Amino acid sequence: MKLELYTQPFCAPCVRTRLAVARVQELLPALEVEEINVVEQVERGEEMGITSTPVIRLLQEGTEKFRASQTPTINQLLSAIAGASD
Repeated sequence: MKLELYTQPFCAPCVRTRLAVARVQELLPALEVEEINVVEQVERGEEMGITSTPVIRLLQEGTEKFRASQTPTINQLLSAIAGASD
């Protein structure tokens, strides 16, 4: 399972989301996490349809299984990962 986190440098919700993702990664060390700064990687953000941040995408074997554009709690994030793993 891979988690992509789309962020911007001066985004307060991005900071909270980054902390939640880091905690989940501690709990699930096999979870691959990639943070994409959409200011530095504009084209990639546009390709994925990112219009605001933060955005989380969960991918399984390259297929998007879940997308959220709000700051999740750790429990919400764990539930999304569990649901996407089915």
